[in-house]
Amino acid sequence: MLYKHQQKYANGYKDKELVVHEGGSGKTICACVWLKDNRDDDALVICPKRVVKKWQEALAVWGTKATVVSKENFKKLEPKKWSALVVDEADEFASPLYTKQRSQLSTYLFNQVNKYDVPILLMTATPIRSNPYNLHTLLAFKGHYIEWKKWRNAFFEQVSRPYLKFPTWMPKADWRENVATVLKNHADIVNLKDITELPPLYVETIKTPPKGHFINEWIEPKKTFVERHKFEQNDKVKYIKEVGKNFRKIIVVAYYREEVERLNKELSKERETFMVHGGTKNQEDILKYANEKSEECYLVVQASLGCAWDGDTFSALVFTSMSYAVRDYVQMTYRMRRIHNMHPAHHYHLIAGKADKVVYDTIKKGKKFIPSLWNDSQE
Repeated sequence: MLYKHQQKYANGYKDKELVVHEGGSGKTICACVWLKDNRDDDALVICPKRVVKKWQEALAVWGTKATVVSKENFKKLEPKKWSALVVDEADEFASPLYTKQRSQLSTYLFNQVNKYDVPILLMTATPIRSNPYNLHTLLAFKGHYIEWKKWRNAFFEQVSRPYLKFPTWMPKADWRENVATVLKNHADIVNLKDITELPPLYVETIKTPPKGHFINEWIEPKKTFVERHKFEQNDKVKYIKEVGKNFRKIIVVAYYREEVERLNKELSKERETFMVHGGTKNQEDILKYANEKSEECYLVVQASLGCAWDGDTFSALVFTSMSYAVRDYVQMTYRMRRIHNMHPAHHYHLIAGKADKVVYDTIKKGKKFIPSLWNDSQE
């Protein structure tokens, strides 16, 4: 059975769309039925590596034909005239197209859509990752090009800084509000609360003073912050275990890879524990097994891996150290709430000191945290 927001994709929906549906709302089904509507003769789905199998299974369920490739393997393909394109987590392709910051992923997708005009779905719950150019790029992929200097003048301004040799273009203070207005006019936006009645979400911060005293042996600000932030993670396992007394299945989020590995080692002494970080092989299999097969466990996940997997059998999400990127945090908060399995959710933030708090406060304000701009006097 299709929900109303999915039904419209099944019959005669437009050929180009930016699909901004909240995490857990069933975007994959929208794409499956959209492709099946006479677009799947030779279609291509591009997605994160860890959900290739998930996409293949979903397509099979809906009787839809398509080649599924990871974004890494997409870069190895020569551009061709596919019958349609579906780009999952499209924000990962949304670096600026007309500046030196253009990424390889953006370049490859730009070459594809620039050479061949085919139906395309760009799917993401978080279209604006860090600056106004993200939306400009997605609109260009969609076929709606806005002259880039006009866009720059609308959302950026030239500023001078003591540490910059020349004035540079930086986003205006109100750019997020203005970009959101443009987004509403050029995307199909769906929120979970518009689809179904949401169960309660309980959010709590827990003070977790670290052992010992941090000694600043660095001069360079970024290193100072990173070392202090890592220091503040040194005694959080006991607090995770306290939360664990109230829940059978808990997702534990940590920013640093070595922290993920340490938490996995220590928590596995208490109950079944799964670990996924950037270097983990078979990420998709591990995440799926933990969600579907384990009855009682911890799942320790690196904070940058918050998109494109289901954690709906988990009841609690514990952030030990948060990512510096808003997108990573928002994506992670979507994991437990899926449209097919709604239940009350609990989010815990472990705050040990100044470093933890400044990341938490910055991300909660919807801003990216930049370690090099932090100083030890900040509260």
